[in-house]
Amino acid sequence: MEEELVLRELESVDEVPDLLDIWRGSVERRGDFLSAADIDAVAVALEAIYSQSVSIRIAQQGQRIVGFAAWGPTQIELLWVSHSDRQKGVGRVLLEQIIATTPGVSVHLDSQRRHAIDFFGTCGFKLISSDAEASEQRIILRHG
Repeated sequence: MEEELVLRELESVDEVPDLLDIWRGSVERRGDFLSAADIDAVAVALEAIYSQSVSIRIAQQGQRIVGFAAWGPTQIELLWVSHSDRQKGVGRVLLEQIIATTPGVSVHLDSQRRHAIDFFGTCGFKLISSDAEASEQRIILRHG
């Protein structure tokens, strides 16, 4: 029997390397596009984690971290689920936590990230903007 999924707050910055492992493992196995802007966004969000200027939730089953999310007052900075735990509802549970605490939250994505765009769309996010002039096209989705 699989252990219950529990959401908890980040306990200390000592856990950040574990979160990086989740991100790295997920990225390495992805079939979709990851741009330099996506990598930069992770770096910026991790700096925010270190400064504690974002809300953070870790999804854990037993002793194993299976995903995490970081968000500010208006925007989702990161939402990653380990590759082996995708399609099991982990991302949706994390996203429900964000939506419950941050009405009207938005997310900025590279337009090539079809899986992410589809995921957010099934969770009630709508396209509100695209940046066709940027060297890497970014889109903004907002919940609600």
